[in-house]
Amino acid sequence: MKLYYRPGSCAMAAHVCLEDLGIDYEAVIVDDETLASEEYKKVNPRNQVPSLITDDGQLTESVAIMLYLTDKFGGSLVPARGTWEHGQMMMMLMFMASQEHPAFAIQMRPWRWVDDEDHQAALKVKATQNWQTCLTRTNGWAEGREWLVGDKMTLADCLAWVHARWGLKTEPKTPVAFPALWELAKRVDAQPLVRKVLEQEGLNPLDG
Repeated sequence: MKLYYRPGSCAMAAHVCLEDLGIDYEAVIVDDETLASEEYKKVNPRNQVPSLITDDGQLTESVAIMLYLTDKFGGSLVPARGTWEHGQMMMMLMFMASQEHPAFAIQMRPWRWVDDEDHQAALKVKATQNWQTCLTRTNGWAEGREWLVGDKMTLADCLAWVHARWGLKTEPKTPVAFPALWELAKRVDAQPLVRKVLEQEGLNPLDG
């Protein structure tokens, strides 16, 4: 099994999932040149990460990859199917993937959506507002809780951790504007399997 990733990207959540499962895999960093190449386009038609190569075939999209892996191999990051906790986790994953992630991407790279620079500026303003609205909701989920769902870390916490780290690149930054989410992110960041992923990706821990 092979995971294609870029350090600090949403692929980190899938990377943590693989570590949790304890299965054999190869993590392959995708540099700028590779990402834009026609060869990599055969792996991911959108020239994005993550991409997962398995015996069953190729998968893209972080949430799809995580759910495939946990459905196939189990692990500790998913509540039992059919439980309220599983439904909550799925809701949070879908919200973060469909609402938070695009808002962050648009404010960071508005030229992917519109060519006109004036329109880019307006789009970035709106995306920044949407990003803050989304993180306000996730911060609310984290308030008064150790983990977003149930009494242990799940896939939802892993993706929230990635987005909280992204929030260090925006204003206002996560620790100031979304303190409950930031505390959650620090708990995730401190987990041994997460520290292993950070080391593999060459990233500093939040307390580093």
